[in-house]
Amino acid sequence: MTKMKLKYIGNAVLMFVLTLSCVSAIAQEAEEEQAITGRELLADCEPGATESMPNHACMKYVFGLVQTVVMLQQMDPSKKLFCIDPTAVSLEAVTSGVTSWLKAVPERLDEEAYVLVSEALNTSYPCPTAEVI
Repeated sequence: MTKMKLKYIGNAVLMFVLTLSCVSAIAQEAEEEQAITGRELLADCEPGATESMPNHACMKYVFGLVQTVVMLQQMDPSKKLFCIDPTAVSLEAVTSGVTSWLKAVPERLDEEAYVLVSEALNTSYPCPTAEVI
């Protein structure tokens, strides 16, 4: 990836982390939260990991990151990290793809999840060359 692309990924991810941090600070006033690792996210992605439905927590995480990046991409359409057509690809399919990508890089699972998910989405849903940052 180019330095410009990595910088944009970093900015998009920072916005996502800041959003998660605000929610986390409200929910857990006394404790400081750290970003979850790829290993922790992958555990949430396993069928049966949550009571409500398989990979529910994982899908929420992926959805939140996708929504944050899409919002940033709308603010500056000249810079796109990934291109997902929500009318053609379901959240379940995106989450499954992220899960498969995470399983393919076990040596990186101790890295922060938002970095890994961003890279997985960039790899799995590339934009046409003219749209990529």
